[in-house]
Amino acid sequence: MLAPRFVPSALTNGAPVILQFPIPQVRDPIRSLRHMMTQLLSEAAQVIPNQQLLINVVSKRVRQLGLGHRPLVETTPRMSLTDIALKEIIAGKLTFESLEESSDGA
Repeated sequence: MLAPRFVPSALTNGAPVILQFPIPQVRDPIRSLRHMMTQLLSEAAQVIPNQQLLINVVSKRVRQLGLGHRPLVETTPRMSLTDIALKEIIAGKLTFESLEESSDGA
């Protein structure tokens, strides 16, 4: 006995049919991460307004975190080291000293 052939009635007349399946709406993780990074950057820029200084502080802290130093703020598993450094700056856990040259050149 042969197995019965299941053919949708729309296909029996020979006209092509496009089947549409519902696609679940998921948020784009890259877009949400980019938004989070932009928000953290703008908040950290209010604490350290000098952009070059902010980059240097974040860079040095990311290096420390990468070497195994513990975060000073609460973190989530998906946070990058840069996010942690920015959150530390926003929370006021990181400070910096500006080494200005003295007037006598020493």
